[in-house]
Amino acid sequence: MRRQHVVLLDRSGYDAYRHPDGRPYLDPEQYDVTLVTLPEKADGPRPGEVARVITVNVLDPVEIMDALPELKAGPPVDRVVAAGERLLVPAARFREALGVPGYREEQIELFRDKTLMKSHFAAQGIRTPRFTEIERPLDAAGLLAEYGTVILKPVDAMGSVGVHKVTSRDQLAELEESGFGHQGRYEAEEFIDGVMYHIDSVVQDGRAVVAVASRYLDPNSVFPTGGQLRSAALNPGRERDVLLEFNSRVLAAVPWFSGVTHHEVFLDRSGTPVFCEIAGRPGGGGIVPLFKDRFGINLYLATLLPQLGLPIPEIQEIQPPERRFGGWSIIFPPELGPLRPHHPLPQEDWLLDLTLYRRPGDVLEAARSVGNGVAAVAVVGPDAATVTERLDRVKAAFTFDQAPSATTPTHEGETR
Repeated sequence: MRRQHVVLLDRSGYDAYRHPDGRPYLDPEQYDVTLVTLPEKADGPRPGEVARVITVNVLDPVEIMDALPELKAGPPVDRVVAAGERLLVPAARFREALGVPGYREEQIELFRDKTLMKSHFAAQGIRTPRFTEIERPLDAAGLLAEYGTVILKPVDAMGSVGVHKVTSRDQLAELEESGFGHQGRYEAEEFIDGVMYHIDSVVQDGRAVVAVASRYLDPNSVFPTGGQLRSAALNPGRERDVLLEFNSRVLAAVPWFSGVTHHEVFLDRSGTPVFCEIAGRPGGGGIVPLFKDRFGINLYLATLLPQLGLPIPEIQEIQPPERRFGGWSIIFPPELGPLRPHHPLPQEDWLLDLTLYRRPGDVLEAARSVGNGVAAVAVVGPDAATVTERLDRVKAAFTFDQAPSATTPTHEGETR
């Protein structure tokens, strides 16, 4: 039987696409794999797992297309897959250039371009903030005059990079002088006075197979030194019901989509849900390990399956009630300067996952986005209050020996 030729666009290394026992998601007995990845990630596959590796700067949307001539010169391609947000649009462009099935660029842009997504969902009756695309800060003056407070943010960035909350024309004038602080297109939108939540879903044909609604316990647009960004799953009740129903309406507006979504929503002061944005990939922080622990599915596998033309498997709760609620925290640099080893953390079975983003010796600067965290922590518990208390216990124990000195830039992280 002929194996399907699958092109995988990757930035994380091939170990990101394995089952717990080490087997690759792309079984070499079923798939003839071409891996398109960064040069430093080329040695990730084990012998026999991939047929060919093409190295290119996959982080640049122009340079990644340099892989296309080699792909066209090789065996016919059946599928192109990707899990990282920055690679979803390039994957769509590869599909169109190679004539293979799967999501097209205009579809994926609804999950990447914040102006296109709000226009699309607003047209489907979803409440979204009023917005306008801007070329310079003062272009937002009209919206500011109407609402009193506006948010300026990049159209296609993630992790709250380059976001500005503006409450006066003087602030706009200052930004006019200093610049946005991030390259690319910008939008201005109405500030929603309320609380932000996120709903993480595994989706089949525009319907949530499973969805978890969580509340951000800290602002996700500021990154204080010594602080953290926490999130905890909601207890049963009206708040959760309203969010899950709204999430279902949003997903129904993209009935062609299967995979994974990370959907951010406001509840305004009246309790009415307002769309913020949605991504067609797994959320960051501890969302992936929490889903794996609670439902037994890796969200990166769930992202790839529909791109391979395969259905989402049946998903069920696999944990007892005392472990069905989860929460996560991204811990920001405790101080500025070289990072020394952290002190031991609690040895508790509810401490599900600890991922270190910085190593001892790394020089830390003030965080500029969610991706500048030092570590991510995931915990489980029987309810939201217990989860929150456990997150705070870990943060209190997560202390470092520090030797402050001059700072140098760090790289911003991102979800695969």
